[in-house]
Amino acid sequence: MTKKIAVLLPRSDMFPRLALDFLNGLKLSLQQKVAQDEIEFIIESIGTATDASVLKTTEKLLLQNHIDLTIGFCGSNILPEFTTLFKNYKKPLIHVGLGASVLKDENVNPYVLHHTLNVWQSAYTAASFAVRKFGKKVAILSSAYDGGYHISASFVEGLTAEGGEVVGYFVNPMDYKQMNFSERISEIEKVEPDVILAAFSYKEGGTMFKALSKSSLNGNVPILTIPLMTDESFNTENYNIQLVQSFATWSFADETEEMQYFNSEYYTSYDEQPTVISLLGFEVGLTILKVLEDEEKIPRNLSEALKNKKIKTPRGQIQYDEMNQAIAPNMLLRDFKYENSKYVNKVSKKVEFSIPKEVIHKFKTLPDPGWHNPYICT
Repeated sequence: MTKKIAVLLPRSDMFPRLALDFLNGLKLSLQQKVAQDEIEFIIESIGTATDASVLKTTEKLLLQNHIDLTIGFCGSNILPEFTTLFKNYKKPLIHVGLGASVLKDENVNPYVLHHTLNVWQSAYTAASFAVRKFGKKVAILSSAYDGGYHISASFVEGLTAEGGEVVGYFVNPMDYKQMNFSERISEIEKVEPDVILAAFSYKEGGTMFKALSKSSLNGNVPILTIPLMTDESFNTENYNIQLVQSFATWSFADETEEMQYFNSEYYTSYDEQPTVISLLGFEVGLTILKVLEDEEKIPRNLSEALKNKKIKTPRGQIQYDEMNQAIAPNMLLRDFKYENSKYVNKVSKKVEFSIPKEVIHKFKTLPDPGWHNPYICT
């Protein structure tokens, strides 16, 4: 019997092919075990995923199209209403995103899975590692956009947990192109940090790398960034930047069989390298396949269907925790290197994924992030 899957996809200036990349990854994993005529996709564009039209579109799909499963991005400002909609209709949802904001209890119910790439946890891990490895004096650099989620808070919590001190907090203006980068570099140099934590993405990240590479900080002060700042699809020119690392739950340069298989199959199918959005779609497809191992149809109660089950993915064997959010087994310490005319994030160390429960509890009490649109959808 044909399964109807609705996919709600936002637009993104940073990932202009977000919808296509996600669908390519999703279809690539599903085609391993599901015939093409067994699934009917119903695709809806939802803008920035932040207004009531998302709820209206979703409810219409559920009522008129007999949807078996919905996959969708959603802004934090309407996420409680979005997830409650599926709870009320007792319909399954896989809510997706990169994971820059902490999941709140109000968004948890048995019908909803939250599949992310654990970005805020990566920021926390990077900050705590930075203090232990390099020293207690920390300078935090951030864009107005990237710092607007729970990323900056994760930096602060991570470094203070290890006895670190913020000696300077520097936030770029929204129109960063008008900023005097020489003055900003001088401000950073004056506080004499042991280590820099940086939260930027897309073109602004590259601009910041260029400014740092021309300063006395380059090669003398280590830099720990969020995963998106060193993303291979954004960084295509050599900045001559040194001592840059990041933590993430993935690396396309990871030499595991699962990641290399994903890279190879994706390139063979689409004649291009995968992106983080492709990876997200691929993993959602693997989650659906895991559900269908024991079920003829997609069950309503996704939480129960995946309880205690591990899913083999390019990031390792992920599992859904008590809040129904996907958790990868490891955090990867990645060195940002320019090799063979391109940047790669080479894995230098793997550490067990672990965020203290008291930290998670504290984050749940924080206000919702300043930006409503899903990170990194603009």
